[in-house]
Amino acid sequence: MTERDAIAALHALRENTVPPETIDAHDSVATQIRELLDLVAASRLDAAQAGEITEHLREVNTILRGAGAPEPERVWGRVDTVGRAQTLVPSVVDGTYVGDSFSGSVRFGTFHVGENSVVHGGAICLLFDDVLGALALEAELDPSRTAYLTVNFRSVAPVDETLTVTATVDRIEGRKQFIRGSLWAGERLCAEAEGLWVALKPGQP
Repeated sequence: MTERDAIAALHALRENTVPPETIDAHDSVATQIRELLDLVAASRLDAAQAGEITEHLREVNTILRGAGAPEPERVWGRVDTVGRAQTLVPSVVDGTYVGDSFSGSVRFGTFHVGENSVVHGGAICLLFDDVLGALALEAELDPSRTAYLTVNFRSVAPVDETLTVTATVDRIEGRKQFIRGSLWAGERLCAEAEGLWVALKPGQP
């Protein structure tokens, strides 16, 4: 069995051992957390409101501590649902893979605002790292890690609007996988990215 086959088998095992009701449960929690982050970012709390919310969050954290699991058994980021049941990366929906290319839709919320109601540049970099890396897996390239990611910002990206994100495998040079991406607001280019992913050597995690 090749290293790629071993990784694919591990991913399949993780998917198959997570019951659908568990995926749904984590997805519902992630959905509420995404809304929470947007609402906190858009709020101006007084002391009483902050105190009440803090107490509720302490109760939630107590429940979560009791549900801890070793990393291979965790659901966060490992299941086939919107955002993979996690809240770090902006959620991409309606994704389509065709050969070595990808296109999907993404909507940044208030949590991702830099200022002046436009998306923080760091959130765009995070989006590209996730989407371009996912394309490498979907295109069945050798398992790899990000070596560099260069992002050029062409115009501001608005929040609370549906944007289009694309990715394409540009070329392969030995262990080096060059992948490009773009982010669009309608026909207006917001950002472009070029990344290098380097295939893992045997035994590398």
